[in-house]
Amino acid sequence: MLGALLNRERATDIMRRARIDAIAVSSPLNTYYVTNAVPVLSRFTQVNTAFALLPADPKRPIAYIAGGFEYYAGVSDSGLAQGVVPYLVGGTFTEPNSDASPAFPMAGSFAFDAREQRRRAALDSAAPFHASLALAAENALKDLGLSRGRIGVDGADAKLLVQQGAPAATIRPADDLMLHVRLVKTPAELLLMRRASAANVQAALATARAAREEGSVWRVRQRFYREAAARGNLGVYGSVDLVMSELADGPFREGQAFMIDFVSHYAFYQGDYGRTVFFGQPDPQIRRACEIGTTAWHEIRDQLRPGLKFSEIHLLGSEIAAKLDRRLLYAFNPHSVGLQHWDHPRTTVEGTALDPVLETGMILSVDCPLLNAGVDGTTHIEDLTLITARGSECLHQPTEDSLQV
Repeated sequence: MLGALLNRERATDIMRRARIDAIAVSSPLNTYYVTNAVPVLSRFTQVNTAFALLPADPKRPIAYIAGGFEYYAGVSDSGLAQGVVPYLVGGTFTEPNSDASPAFPMAGSFAFDAREQRRRAALDSAAPFHASLALAAENALKDLGLSRGRIGVDGADAKLLVQQGAPAATIRPADDLMLHVRLVKTPAELLLMRRASAANVQAALATARAAREEGSVWRVRQRFYREAAARGNLGVYGSVDLVMSELADGPFREGQAFMIDFVSHYAFYQGDYGRTVFFGQPDPQIRRACEIGTTAWHEIRDQLRPGLKFSEIHLLGSEIAAKLDRRLLYAFNPHSVGLQHWDHPRTTVEGTALDPVLETGMILSVDCPLLNAGVDGTTHIEDLTLITARGSECLHQPTEDSLQV
């Protein structure tokens, strides 16, 4: 069984620094992170349908609030993280807010197989059921001693649920606080990140090597999605020759250099990988531009360590590139990666402007695309890097810095 995704110790520290008693989350990614439960029904609508209450007190359990069918079909097979208690809404398909037992599907005249027995046993253990999400939230807030507490919320749905369940509670925004919590990865997250990254890199390289076979921007992007799926990942994003639109297309020409920047996820944890692909023999100036970006990234990577600021990483890369050729400019844009492509907070816990600082356990990417146009192509290099106590290590197996097809 997968261990807890949540870094509970870090969450407690951040909530105490923010002077709040709990965070209520409704974002599907945050709910998953806090409980290990994937909010399946939230994919059907823009209204979030599963919630979690995360107390600052680590001795108190975490509340998972959702409908009985969500729990039956989406959670009972994989389970909740240790220390998470369900508060479920009863009902049936025809009466979703009734207090009837949520047995799905109806019993009929057939014997239950092992899976069905397990699912129904999970539902039985989650009783009693509530007539509505608001009542489930009210009981959870009472049980956790939060009815009059100071509660952070990560969005409008979480705010409404807290208002309904605890009118006397004090509410403040906490979407950025959750990004502070998620910044440092737990062992369970690192396992998922390594798997996601390995499959993403393999899919990207297979796609790059098939670029001549595919022959165009759109076809290369679609090839990546297929290659990612074949390795257990789901495609998230594909920039080919700096074309991001899923609707755009265009052929490659002989001698062209084009960047690839590919992202896919495994269990919602994202891989991120970028390289330059030479379509035949490249022009010397674009090969040189590729080499400078690569050299700068290697030097940046060697100097990554806890305590280094994002702004210092950008400055370091810019200084290295300028020494090699002042005419060429590169992004050198650092960002944390996890459940999102840019998975780091924007403000401090106190709400002021933030220049993020590297911490042990972060997963870092530094985007290094060439920013100059008119250099006969586009270039990029990007790897996922784990920040360690002594420096950093590549999250995936090392690969070639560029490819020629």
